Amino acid sequence: RVDVRERRDGDMRRWLAVVAAVLLSGALAAGFHWAGVPVCAFHRFTGLPCLTCGSTRAVCALLAWRPWEALRLQPLVVGLLLLAVAAGAAETFNLVVRRRVVRLRLTRGEWRWAAVVGAALALLNWAYLMRAGV
Repeated sequence: RVDVRERRDGDMRRWLAVVAAVLLSGALAAGFHWAGVPVCAFHRFTGLPCLTCGSTRAVCALLAWRPWEALRLQPLVVGLLLLAVAAGAAETFNLVVRRRVVRLRLTRGEWRWAAVVGAALALLNWAYLMRAGV
């Protein structure tokens, strides 16, 4: 189900806080990457790629307009990032232009189904990362 309501006073502030937090996190991760600072303790201790291994390099490849390299490095994170950018653009359009807040509401069963699919995708992605040696 989709709920639509008029925008309220705090909606825009909350949305801007989310966008700022995402951009700050991305800038911090990119800064670590470009400085050559390894940030993955799991990989450092086990020698295996973690579930999100290659994400920072993949995002940097996307920012450098190398989408195929980004997909090779981390297909799940790149797909989720592109989905998040599209959803964020739609949310921004709804908030600013339409002055509406749109929310998707899932039932408990739908949430469980989404969690199972998400876990399966994560495991498949992790298997790909281990096989590809990313």
